Amino acid sequence: MLMRKLAAESIVLLKNEGDILPLRPSELKKVAILGGNAKAIVLGGGGSASLKPSYFVSPYDGIVNALGKDVEILYTEGARSMFIS
Repeated sequence: MLMRKLAAESIVLLKNEGDILPLRPSELKKVAILGGNAKAIVLGGGGSASLKPSYFVSPYDGIVNALGKDVEILYTEGARSMFIS
């Protein structure tokens, strides 16, 4: 139940409440990027869903590149979650 609650409450940005997206570098001083998967590169599933891209960009690198050098980027892996059945 805790993991479901965590997932449900973490989609606020996906809803774009308050029109926060897209991020406007000229209006930002500092951005925090949280979560171990931000620096992970996940390309897809296996079998017929496998991909062979010519290049790839992690979410972290994409955000850093898009915001430029004038915005301070903070990163932390955050807390690890565990599912206990």
